[in-house]
Amino acid sequence: MKTQALCALQSRSLQRLSILLPLVLLLWAAPARAEKLHCPSITDNDEKNTEIARRYFQMGGMYHDKLDYVKAAESFECVLKFVPYSLTARYKLARAYDGMEVYSRAREAYEMILVYDSTEAESLKPEIRKRLAEIKDLKDRVTVVTVPVEPAVVDDKTCPPVVVKGQQEALVKAEKLMDGKNWIAAQTLIDETLKKLDGATAAQRKLCMSQEAGLNLLLYAGIVHFNLSNLQYAGDTFTMMFRLRPESALPKKYETASLMEFFQKTLAAYFAAVQGEKEKQLRIRQLEEGHGITPESSENPKVPLEHEPQAKVEAGKPLVFVCRVQDGLNVARVVLSYRINDGAAKEETLEKMGTRRWVTVVPGASLKFVKFAYHLVALDAAGTEVAAWGSVEKPHVFELPPEKPAPVVTPPGVTPPGVTPPVVTPPVKTPAKPTRSWRIFLSPMFGYDFGFIPKDTITELGAYTTNDGWGRNAPVFSTEIGLVFLHRHRITVGMRQSSFEVEERGENSVVTSQQSQIQFFARHVETFFMDSDIRPYLGAGGFGGPLRMSVSPDNPFGGDALSDSHEMGGAFLNGVAGIQMCLWKSCHVAVQFEANVLWKFASPGEAPMFDSEYFKTVVFWLSGGLAFMF
Repeated sequence: MKTQALCALQSRSLQRLSILLPLVLLLWAAPARAEKLHCPSITDNDEKNTEIARRYFQMGGMYHDKLDYVKAAESFECVLKFVPYSLTARYKLARAYDGMEVYSRAREAYEMILVYDSTEAESLKPEIRKRLAEIKDLKDRVTVVTVPVEPAVVDDKTCPPVVVKGQQEALVKAEKLMDGKNWIAAQTLIDETLKKLDGATAAQRKLCMSQEAGLNLLLYAGIVHFNLSNLQYAGDTFTMMFRLRPESALPKKYETASLMEFFQKTLAAYFAAVQGEKEKQLRIRQLEEGHGITPESSENPKVPLEHEPQAKVEAGKPLVFVCRVQDGLNVARVVLSYRINDGAAKEETLEKMGTRRWVTVVPGASLKFVKFAYHLVALDAAGTEVAAWGSVEKPHVFELPPEKPAPVVTPPGVTPPGVTPPVVTPPVKTPAKPTRSWRIFLSPMFGYDFGFIPKDTITELGAYTTNDGWGRNAPVFSTEIGLVFLHRHRITVGMRQSSFEVEERGENSVVTSQQSQIQFFARHVETFFMDSDIRPYLGAGGFGGPLRMSVSPDNPFGGDALSDSHEMGGAFLNGVAGIQMCLWKSCHVAVQFEANVLWKFASPGEAPMFDSEYFKTVVFWLSGGLAFMF
């Protein structure tokens, strides 16, 4: 009986235990589900901190995929404790709060990303703006009383110590890699360190990069990328460093001639950009003070392209066009398209004057209109329209009343408008003769020729010249006649005549006879300074005929020497320069002096035309006389 009773008691005890055990387990498990995620403390080892942040980032992604948004939010909060400016962690934290339906914190995290200016942040902004519009007025469905993880200090006054520590350690490692010429590994390390600031605002990034370690990281980044031939990135990095510390210099151990040249050029370009920015700020101030433009608002416009038409438009005064474009549109150009009085369309490109503001001024001198219709278009770098204010079909229109005609002032003795004056037959005046553009030209001249006679030239008496020299002919008389047209141009033909003595020695006497030669010429000249009494002229033409030059004889046997000469006739090119001195204001009569140079280019029965031997025959013809133009 005792045994049966004991068995029954044990059976009842086991039944009670089987009932209580699930309850105990349930009560013990409940706190486990409610327990907050543990986030370790920041250490002095940057590699260890980075490893902890990477592990919790993976955990957050795993919890998010399992729809455990609470643990996901706690994980990403822990990541931000170790990497305060991680853009990806900030975005995933916002998504986690959004999934928890804690919309206030989701909006706070989303809006922080909108402030960031990195390339990755820009790619997220369109989606974030869309989601913010959807949850704008939603209230939290879950109450979050405490922050699960103590966040790192993130403000615009202090760079988090964990960031500074990470930069210092990265700098030491990068310097060792650079000393060993391991540029690729150094690039990877520096770029990863700098990328940790992608989730920082411009002020926060400037604060952290202004630290000594941050500045040196930028300097080393430029050196590394230069040695890897990434010149664009190297220049951008050096420029970023110059903005923070313009007096920065290259470390001696990394200096090369090419790097120093690149560094100096980048520094010069930076100072030129600074000067350009100062001039731009001056223009902004002049626009604000001279045209009443209000200072630019810091807020992002609520519409893609914000514009307020000028309130008061006056004839003859400039039109000022100011607009602002929304962030994230990647606007490269804003164009003002307008029509004046329904005329042809015109365009004016606005200048960027601030963060989001674009401005242009159409001068008042060009604004004589009754109707001025315009619209604004924002374009990206490819020329695609991304925003507009107004359109071709619906432009904004300024209208001005038409100009009133000036009142007619009637002087004494003049019949006022509307009154028929008495008919008086005016005296008939003989019309003035129009000034002719042409005249007849006639000029008698007197002068001499001087011709070059080279050594070993055969003279008329069969002698040979013993040296190079110049021969002169007898006095030359010329007559030129032609036409002056278009006031300054002259085409003429002329004839010259010269006489000379020919001596022939007989058996007992010397016979002297007079002979003459005639040449012809034609030319075109242009006269200058027609309003002056002294008028130079230049021209060219042709000349033809025989030319006889006297040669000084050398008689070794004594006695009277014969007159000898050399004839150099043929066809000549003629260059002419001269000057006329008017004797009357109308210059119908003028004294004229002239110099001609003649180059022989052909002679019948001799060498071919333009033979090189011909050009040794050069003659100068100097003359003076009168010119008549009537």
